[in-house]
Amino acid sequence: MIFGIDIGTTSVAGVAVDKDGAVTARVTRAHQADVPALHEGFHEQDPRKLKSAADSVIRELSEKAGSAEQVGWTGQMHGVVGTDGDLRPMTNFVTWRDRRRYGGRVMTDWFAAGLRPAHCLPVCAFCAGRIAIDETFLHSWYLDEGKVDFPREWLPQIVEWSMLGDNQAGVYAAQRLHPGCAVVNLGTSGQLSIVRETPFAGSAIPGTEAADGSRCEYRPYPDGRTLECRASLLGGAAWAALKDRLGCSWEAMNATDDPTVRDCARKIADDLFRDVDLSGVTNLVGIGNALTLNPALQKAVEERSNLVCRIPACPEMAAYGAALRVIDRFAN
Repeated sequence: MIFGIDIGTTSVAGVAVDKDGAVTARVTRAHQADVPALHEGFHEQDPRKLKSAADSVIRELSEKAGSAEQVGWTGQMHGVVGTDGDLRPMTNFVTWRDRRRYGGRVMTDWFAAGLRPAHCLPVCAFCAGRIAIDETFLHSWYLDEGKVDFPREWLPQIVEWSMLGDNQAGVYAAQRLHPGCAVVNLGTSGQLSIVRETPFAGSAIPGTEAADGSRCEYRPYPDGRTLECRASLLGGAAWAALKDRLGCSWEAMNATDDPTVRDCARKIADDLFRDVDLSGVTNLVGIGNALTLNPALQKAVEERSNLVCRIPACPEMAAYGAALRVIDRFAN
């Protein structure tokens, strides 16, 4: 049995997967790890609480599915935690929601303040007790020379086939279920992820603008490929705001033929797919509660893209992708 563990923003999700890739058990546990009363713009979590929640999920999966031969890990990208040489935390986990521009800037601030961790890790590496990670995490830390200043030995070793970032892990699972798909994630915001066969260029500074002027980030993806990620200004928050303004239920929102509701769904879908090259994409996989729980948004996405949007039976797609990555590693 292979376990996949995803250290998320609000919860830890885990799946047990057999060697044929079938999910046999699932567990999700809220971690309540947010650190209160921080300065404005800061967002940190207690890494001990995150590890405790992950350990609890593994124990529960073991009770349901038997012990794991291997565990695949994934979790929040961009964020960083400093540890001593024995991987005991010296700092809080500074998450992707923090406004200090992710890992590179945070580590520079630590160095300037006299903090000297032995290792700087993504939170899933800390929970796993590993100092080797995939390049997907380093790329997300904004390690642009000239703007960060800290000892490079703080950085973990890059090892192929090790843990993927949660974005890449979710896409990895979706591609296994539906080859050739793109992944639409509509939660509070919106994101479209498309695997491109072109080699990853290796830029250390994500967040670049696409040729068409859209908000676009290019991330490393397994086997040297590139993951194109389009961020939308609209998403589930816009849908929820309209619901509040109309004073209706979710069910009524999905069932109504009100032109205001239809127009909102169309605008959310249009902002996500505007000027996107969908050549080679055969179908969509939809994740995120705003999309999976609202058929009206699913319909708008399908009409705008002219593609079928499939909702996976397993909602813990990042955890599932982490497990599949382990299975594929040993198969090869």
